[in-house]
Amino acid sequence: MPGERARLLQRGPAGYNYAMRPLTVLAVSAAFSLSGFASSLKVSLPPATGAVPIVMGVAWGLFSEEGVAVELVPLPSQRDRLLAFQAGQVDLVVTDLTGALLLLASVPGAAVIAGTAFIPEPEALHLAFITPPAYSRIPTWDDLVARVRGGTRVQIALPRQSDLEFVADELFRREGVTVPADLYIGQDNLLNNASWTLLGMVAVGALPQPYVDYILAYGYPGKPTLTVLRWVSGVDIPPEVIVVRRALLGSEALAAFFRGLRRAVDRFNGEDRDAIVAAALPLAVDLFFPGGGPETATDPEVRAEIERGIASIVIPRFPQPEPVSREVYERVVAWAVGKRYLRSPIPYETAVAPPPG
Repeated sequence: MPGERARLLQRGPAGYNYAMRPLTVLAVSAAFSLSGFASSLKVSLPPATGAVPIVMGVAWGLFSEEGVAVELVPLPSQRDRLLAFQAGQVDLVVTDLTGALLLLASVPGAAVIAGTAFIPEPEALHLAFITPPAYSRIPTWDDLVARVRGGTRVQIALPRQSDLEFVADELFRREGVTVPADLYIGQDNLLNNASWTLLGMVAVGALPQPYVDYILAYGYPGKPTLTVLRWVSGVDIPPEVIVVRRALLGSEALAAFFRGLRRAVDRFNGEDRDAIVAAALPLAVDLFFPGGGPETATDPEVRAEIERGIASIVIPRFPQPEPVSREVYERVVAWAVGKRYLRSPIPYETAVAPPPG
């Protein structure tokens, strides 16, 4: 595999080395500050939009001001985060709704969804199904649907047992298509899925923002042309949620955390883009694309492309934490039971609590 394609497969869409430097610095700083507080929380975050206000709340010192020390615990994958929660190594995780259900099922009665971390705006474009048509020979969404319906082997890169799989299943269901067992392949590392799509190793990749914004804008010699087969708006995307230990409900530590989170959301939404780019985006870029900020590039042309990719990222407006919608919750539960990801439904009343604080 020559040149850029080989490097892309090895290191990711922008040549990232996956060194989690700024986030690790934040985590170490938080850990050193634990002794100064009566309460503390160990928090593990995914590279997902809902993690951004928490990262910024730590960077801005808002949780400390509310009286709780937040220690960020960097973990490489969704599986590692859920296992760490099960083992009692973290107190709080941000995850998609499907991940939350799997976690609740694995520790019955010990975990609860304490609020939403991020809900895309209903009309905002949030998830894209993309393809390199030169490799896939799939020019349109209708062509993809026809191939799946006709039994032609097609593979879509997306994380299994995830909200992205739920959304994809819903889209094909609306088209009257039964999803074959081998349609989806992928990891919860969306950079890997993006790389597979760029390299033509899969026909289609399902990527949410900011990954899709970046991958469409970032260029390099020999990059294949990418086509968006279909955008999915926020109205069809389940929320990212905050799962906590049930024993923390009613604690001052959790109330202080949510007070700090609300302040972080207000501050983030109140900043103009230039201020966000200067203060927040470097940390957010390292969350989504570890070690991939423009300062890591020695080649001026590569640096310029990284900056162009970053400039293309749509900065969302964050809603305040709220209880998960019962209707959305029950739809995802029914889907998860139908896929046999859950043995039986988890009642809404036992799974969801209103955000504290």
